[in-house]
Amino acid sequence: MLVFLAALSFQPSCATRDAGLASVQGDTVFVEDFESGTLAAWADGVDANVQRVVTDSTVAQSGSRYLDVKYVAGGDGGWLTRFFMPGYDSLYMSYYIRFPADWRGGTKLLGLYGSRTDNQWSGFGKAGVCPTGTDFFIAMVVTEATGDPGDTRFYTYYPAMAREGDGVTCWGRYGDGTETYVPPLALSSGVWHHLEFWVKLNTPGQSNASQTLWIDGVQRATWSGFSFRSGTELRLNSVQLSFNRGISGGPVEQHLYVDHVVATTVRPSR
Repeated sequence: MLVFLAALSFQPSCATRDAGLASVQGDTVFVEDFESGTLAAWADGVDANVQRVVTDSTVAQSGSRYLDVKYVAGGDGGWLTRFFMPGYDSLYMSYYIRFPADWRGGTKLLGLYGSRTDNQWSGFGKAGVCPTGTDFFIAMVVTEATGDPGDTRFYTYYPAMAREGDGVTCWGRYGDGTETYVPPLALSSGVWHHLEFWVKLNTPGQSNASQTLWIDGVQRATWSGFSFRSGTELRLNSVQLSFNRGISGGPVEQHLYVDHVVATTVRPSR
């Protein structure tokens, strides 16, 4: 288990362009297609040493530019975070990812963070911490380290999650036994894959949260009937592109490509 664009202005609307998607229903929260050639849309994590926007229409998923992330030997490629304060009770993320043919191992991919509405940072720096229901939660998508890359999984921090043997440490969980994964879950290298991740928070006092993952338009994972929070002080208020291979990092330098990131409050109709 892992332990772990030129900026476009934020204008909520009822429709937006999204390659391969129908018209969006609900509010558009964020769109980043990297066509501006900068990473100014991301409030935290920008590191020119490992992240750069490349202009090459023969590689880009759409348009002429894409994000190239360098995972350094013995380390990783950092992260990019965008905040949506005070937040939402439902967030859907769509983006495209490509592993070059020489990719090896697993990585974190995409995280939706739940911080307190009065502290956008309360959900960060929580590796190994067990959520209380009022401080934070994290809903993430990762690939397992047992493949090149391995199977795609949820990686979730939530109040009722199983503790480690010491009773006080928590690492992200793939589910609680009620989740459903439908193979194939591995992402092949050398091609663009479309990942969609929709998280809906529970009503405080109820266990009706859910998260769903689609790969290339096919639902591959779903999990419902649990709780992320005990009160409305926690909401979905940031998204992070996470380029973390775990504590030990990786043995050699590798690259990962990302393109056309879209956040809306619901999944588009088909």
